[in-house]
Amino acid sequence: MAQNKNKAGQPTPLRTARELRVIFEMLAMVSFRSTLDKIKCGDGHPVVVAPSFMTGDGGTAALRGFLRRRGFAAYGWEQGLNSGMSEQKYLAYERHVKELAARHCRKVSVIGWSLGGIYARTLAYKNPDIVRQVITLGSPIHIPGMDGVTGPVLKLYEMMNPGALTDPMLEWQNCWQATPTVPSTAMYSEGDGIVDWQFCIDKELNSNTENLRVPGSHVGLTHNVAVMYAVAERLAQREDRWQPFDVSGLRSRVYAHSAVPA
Repeated sequence: MAQNKNKAGQPTPLRTARELRVIFEMLAMVSFRSTLDKIKCGDGHPVVVAPSFMTGDGGTAALRGFLRRRGFAAYGWEQGLNSGMSEQKYLAYERHVKELAARHCRKVSVIGWSLGGIYARTLAYKNPDIVRQVITLGSPIHIPGMDGVTGPVLKLYEMMNPGALTDPMLEWQNCWQATPTVPSTAMYSEGDGIVDWQFCIDKELNSNTENLRVPGSHVGLTHNVAVMYAVAERLAQREDRWQPFDVSGLRSRVYAHSAVPA
């Protein structure tokens, strides 16, 4: 894959404006529903999806509904609006996942969209014994501060979270920046108009981690046909037989694995 040599930073205004393509991504999801529902079934293990900034479980309902139809026990994060990084909200989310692991007597796969990925990676770091795998969708896991987020989003974040920049959770950066010890897929789009894609990938890879490029917008990641397919394929693997996503053949026209940036 040709490497993007641009320095990581805020997405350009043009790229942000292209987020409007989420409309077409949602229409495609509806059009391809019958095709998506033919994807191999899951094994019934629990999956928890954490939403992006300023959304709640409604924002992940389409993805969770798809996963349930494919045979997974998909749940929302059940913490209301994701208004930012909060130690109190994280601890409640962690209790929720632990309760599901105990109820199902199985490890839980955790998925996080954008800021939700920070919560998912933190949980996987702190609780590898109950996490089967972690998948992030356009999550800013390596943003140095908040300078990789678009200006309006950053201003909204600060407005919605007085004192958020001093929340104890901000001191846990190593939890979400460290390469996970459980199987991990960091999905990103080079066309992301909210978070620079170079902040959304793992900088160090091992046999259980991958950075997977997908097409599309940031706000449409939970309604994106290519993302839904890849997420279901990742989750359908046997717990002890995780392998990187196969990007050969026709899949190479849609997906790619990124190299670690220098």
